[in-house]
Amino acid sequence: MTQHIVHFHCQIDQSTHERFRDQCLEAIDAGATSLWLNLSTTGGSTNFGFTTYTFLKSLPVPLVAINAGNIESMGIVVYLAATVRIATPHSRFLIHPMNWYFSQNSVEHSRLREYFFSLNNDLQRYAEIFQDEIEEPQEQLDIFKCLSAEEKVITAKDSLIYGLAHKMEQVTFPEGAVHWKVSAQ
Repeated sequence: MTQHIVHFHCQIDQSTHERFRDQCLEAIDAGATSLWLNLSTTGGSTNFGFTTYTFLKSLPVPLVAINAGNIESMGIVVYLAATVRIATPHSRFLIHPMNWYFSQNSVEHSRLREYFFSLNNDLQRYAEIFQDEIEEPQEQLDIFKCLSAEEKVITAKDSLIYGLAHKMEQVTFPEGAVHWKVSAQ
């Protein structure tokens, strides 16, 4: 059986989400019975982070997520979609307070309320996914504090304690693996 590996080393936005989705589906169409997701991302769009998580959860094959360097912000939500989660020895995770970028110079009250409620809803969704996917951690992480007040950098070793990763190891790709790549073009 040939292992299929999807490499995603970029930010999460509409374009990279679509390419990631397409690569995963093409790998399955090509006969993949499981997917390794080789990830390193600074995060990005909450909209497309949540969409990517839901997409990955819908796939009919087991997923193995590998933290190949840094998984930050919304990248953690994507990483948590996998059945098996691996942190390479020198990788790290970053959870930080959520933010919103304003595209216009002027914002009226109703739009500001919309942004406020949307940001709070994103925080709630992130926290729910985190709590749903983390099983029996050795130490509980205050996810609400990380998302609203104080960032948290988590080493590969500590990711095991908090339940983010299931194991820490240096991953070696099998000979003959099929590689699918997503870039930030």
